[in-house]
Amino acid sequence: MRRLSLETRRQIIRVTTILGVILTIVGSIYISRSPMFKPGGEFEALLRRMGVFAPVLFILVQTSQIIYPIIPLGLTNVIGDLIFGHLGGFLLNATGMIIGSGINFHLGRKYGEAFVRAFVSDSDFNRYIQKMNEGEGYRRLLKIGFIAPLFPDDIFCMISGMSDMTFKEFMGYVIKYRPASMFLYTYIVSNVIQFIYQYIHR
Repeated sequence: MRRLSLETRRQIIRVTTILGVILTIVGSIYISRSPMFKPGGEFEALLRRMGVFAPVLFILVQTSQIIYPIIPLGLTNVIGDLIFGHLGGFLLNATGMIIGSGINFHLGRKYGEAFVRAFVSDSDFNRYIQKMNEGEGYRRLLKIGFIAPLFPDDIFCMISGMSDMTFKEFMGYVIKYRPASMFLYTYIVSNVIQFIYQYIHR
């Protein structure tokens, strides 16, 4: 079977991302208007009936989002916070994020440049590789990226897999730096969404 060209793979990813944004907008509007998703509604009852499978399913979704974020802007983090509460949502989000980060590292290590290039432009890829070759400079950038919100940290997980960094060292950075920034971003966005929802429906 003929392999897809780099440009074709990039096009597929772009189209999938656009569809993800559209579905996210449509889904957000539906959820905000449907009584099914109100506190004590049918969706909450469904989660209770699912028992332990509800958080397990969410971890799988969150892990897939780290590998390839179809739902943009970390909104699955916010969804977890709204559904499972601040503490429960954080633990589930962090678990999925840590697993997904490790998978991304291994994808970068196993498939290398041919795989990673599909997710970024040539100019961005070359800039990231230049940083990677700086050694300690790249490690400082990785720490900043894991702390700063809206940084392409999932791409940097793949890039790290192409570096001389060990898996143990990489996961140390992930566990130390990513959860804190994720919690802060999720907490702020979740409260903003709840405020807007209450304002609209008051």
